Amino acid sequence: MRRVVLVFSLALATLIYAHEGHRPLPTRGMEVDVATGKMVLTKQSRELLDVRTEEVVSGVVEASLATYGQIVVPWNQHAVIASPLTGRIVELLVKPGEMVTAGQVVARLDSLELQQLILELRAAQVDLLLSEKLVANLELVSQSGAVPGSRIRDAQAKLMQDRAAVGLGRAKWDALKLPSELLERILALPELEHEQLLDLRAPIAGVVTHADLSLGKIVDPKEHLFEVLDLSRVWLKIQVLEKDLSRCSIGQRVVFEPTSTRDLQLEAVIDVVDSYLDPVTHFGTVWATLAIDSTNGATILPGMAGKVRVHLGGSDGKLVLPYSAVMRDGAERFVLVEQEQTKLASIYQKQVLALGTRIGAQIEVLGGNIFPGDRVVTQGLHELGGYFAKGVLKIGPESARDIGLQTETVTDGSVAETFSVDGVVDLPPTQRSVGSAQLSGTIERILIDRGQTVSKGQVLAEISSQSFKNLQLDLLKADIEAKLLAEMVRNLRAAKESIAARQLWETESQLNQVSTRRDNLIQQLRTVGITPEQIVQLLESGRLIPTLPIKAPIDGVIVGFDKFLGHVVAPDEPLFEIHDVSHAWIQGFVSEKDFPRIQIGQRVRARFVAAPEKIVEGTVVRSGQAISSDDRTLAIWVEVNRLPEFPLRHGMMARLDILTGKQLEGLAIPRTAIVREGLRSYVFVARENQSFERRHVVTGPSDDLRIMILQGLEAGETVAAGGVRQLQSGYAALK
Repeated sequence: MRRVVLVFSLALATLIYAHEGHRPLPTRGMEVDVATGKMVLTKQSRELLDVRTEEVVSGVVEASLATYGQIVVPWNQHAVIASPLTGRIVELLVKPGEMVTAGQVVARLDSLELQQLILELRAAQVDLLLSEKLVANLELVSQSGAVPGSRIRDAQAKLMQDRAAVGLGRAKWDALKLPSELLERILALPELEHEQLLDLRAPIAGVVTHADLSLGKIVDPKEHLFEVLDLSRVWLKIQVLEKDLSRCSIGQRVVFEPTSTRDLQLEAVIDVVDSYLDPVTHFGTVWATLAIDSTNGATILPGMAGKVRVHLGGSDGKLVLPYSAVMRDGAERFVLVEQEQTKLASIYQKQVLALGTRIGAQIEVLGGNIFPGDRVVTQGLHELGGYFAKGVLKIGPESARDIGLQTETVTDGSVAETFSVDGVVDLPPTQRSVGSAQLSGTIERILIDRGQTVSKGQVLAEISSQSFKNLQLDLLKADIEAKLLAEMVRNLRAAKESIAARQLWETESQLNQVSTRRDNLIQQLRTVGITPEQIVQLLESGRLIPTLPIKAPIDGVIVGFDKFLGHVVAPDEPLFEIHDVSHAWIQGFVSEKDFPRIQIGQRVRARFVAAPEKIVEGTVVRSGQAISSDDRTLAIWVEVNRLPEFPLRHGMMARLDILTGKQLEGLAIPRTAIVREGLRSYVFVARENQSFERRHVVTGPSDDLRIMILQGLEAGETVAAGGVRQLQSGYAALK
């Protein structure tokens, strides 16, 4: 035991300086017992060193992640307005920056196409009314036998055609969402003129942010005329590095600090962890929803960017103490606890602690003999703590817990021959799909959310498509023609003795052609996603299906959607991407020099950037059978034996260690036990007195788990296999 006793009297003139950067230490006025870790310091010495303490408290310990985010508008709260018909603007009723309600008229157009439709409806209705009168008169006169039956049948056929024309006109009107009241007036009074402007209405309530228009401008259906944003709530799109994505989960609290408003902090919780991983940046996305409260004076606008802090969770009731109270001695960390303070002196006790997460100026206490209310030295610690430096790399129980110390006995073992390649997660083509429309149009409804799990056949969105409406109108027209021709064939067959056979044959041929065209149109509608039940209802009611459904082609999770209401869709344009992660491959890239070592069936151990501590085992199932001319590598695919606990995302980066099947025998230890300095390798060997010796070793072959030792260790010795990096830091500090 080493004991230092100094006389309890202080002479200010007798000071010596400690090492550079610290206050001068008193030559008298303290008593230190290194063996027990106790120090007695006089009041005068304490004041000279300006020793200060702070209290250990019980608080909330929570880890966090710093990243960046951006404000975006939810899909169903962002809409553009376009005209369904070509026309000329004659009235503008809103300006950019004004608020509108759903259904509010924002502009009026004078459309020749609308006037042409009205004229067609009037003409069809006039013809229908005349046909109804003619058939009624002929049926009345025919009772006396004065009118041939063929004439009545022709009149009835004309009546059916006129009814069909009115029905088709009504269907066109409804498809354009024109006022039903005006349609009824036109059909009731077809002989009158009906001038009408085309009203453009807001599909959602919100603020008009774009209206680059002028009176007299000619517009067409493909042109976006107005943009409306509903800012009652917004999404916070948070970019997270691939390696941190597995730490994020639904329900975690986030704090957003916009760059443009430094004093503003907005809180929300994560409601979606997206399965999409950007193939270029390897950023993942998590989402939070912010409700906009206009009464708080804060202005949150789409496009705003700023810092985001994701609170990863923690627990209440944990001990925390000031980080400035912690001192390192080798691999140990300790504090000086004030046990007593009197008018004459203070007593301090060294306490070795196991410490956890640092939160700003505080640090979590995981273990050690310390309690709430204890006071620890925060100022003057370096001057006082230097008396307790042991000068050896000794690890007590608390320090072992603190650094995550693990040891392993050196024994004879084996090392597999392996080689490493880069890889990425590659979902099979059958488990990646896109939802798209086969006809052009605009998005009218979006029925899914970010990261939502969907089932095969589920409707994801609805498209307003003029091509789709024309297809239905063609089907209705073909169906009406087929029914009319079928009736004519029945009548001709009934009167076959009084008509020429050629007339019957020609009518039957026309019926076959129309029926074939009708069947083709039905098949086209089924191809674009319309069910047989919907087609039957269309033919029976004559009312068009208003929107074209976009359905999920497979089960999976929605990824990579960024469209909005009113977005113009091109035929076969990918709208939604769907990933089914129930099965995954890992694509590896083998260099040209290593490809002869590849065989189907080889075992593989994979480690991912997102979870480097986890090992996922798999098997080589196939290769690309060709060397790429771009990077001179051979593509191989590894099938995962069992999905890991963390989610696999398409494009996740991995490192593959491929086992060739050969084994090498000898003295082997975990690779984690090795410390390298330049070309030399070291291990930390445990001694009987809880200390560690750093020893130089000569290493041999290794795999991804173990490494052979050729010189420097004997079987039966114990080496550190975990916490080695902290031991190396402690060793460097002692030097």
